[in-house]
Amino acid sequence: MPTTYFTSDLHFSHKNIMKFCPQFRSYASIKEMDAALIAQWNATVAPEDTVYNLGDISFARDAASIARVLHQLNGEHHLILGNHDEVIAKNRDYFLHTTKADGKPLLASIKNYRQVVCDGCSQPLVLFHYPIQEWDGCGKGRYHLYGHVHDRLAPLPGRLLNVGYDLHGRLLKAHDIETYLRDLPALVHHDGQNTLRPADTNDARTQIAAALRRLNE
Repeated sequence: MPTTYFTSDLHFSHKNIMKFCPQFRSYASIKEMDAALIAQWNATVAPEDTVYNLGDISFARDAASIARVLHQLNGEHHLILGNHDEVIAKNRDYFLHTTKADGKPLLASIKNYRQVVCDGCSQPLVLFHYPIQEWDGCGKGRYHLYGHVHDRLAPLPGRLLNVGYDLHGRLLKAHDIETYLRDLPALVHHDGQNTLRPADTNDARTQIAAALRRLNE
């Protein structure tokens, strides 16, 4: 039975990522790192599997270099655009309509934001490159998956998870998502936290400025 995987921030062709996030990237060169990431992907993902990649595939600055990596990756590959995916965004049609040896496109979809339902997850998933404080259905317990922050968790409450490679060192299955998030409480709307009750517009300006300072202390 096909499996669905989630990951983010693989950063192919990025030399400094080995210095910034060394825990799963102890390689001597970009070439060695890229080869190891491709091998790990293909040892995990079968040709019939699906991968949702939440952004920042590569630091390469040309479409051909990025495509060389994508040609080697198994599975149906869906991208949620990250802040370092400008080349892909500018060459969207090329990546969507160029096929791999298995007949699948280099990227099956390219989106900024997506909601999906996945076998093995009890809740719909909201996919975005960046961690969101509140997302569609968060009060109903829906899950939010993000990347961007590499080896950190966003300090936000609720059922959200960084699926980044530098945090986990592997691609995640639906079972992993469910195990991490199912027992966490749904985010509570209108809980009174950070609620302001100004007397008038001048008081609103004063209270907002003070609240912003407190939030950034």
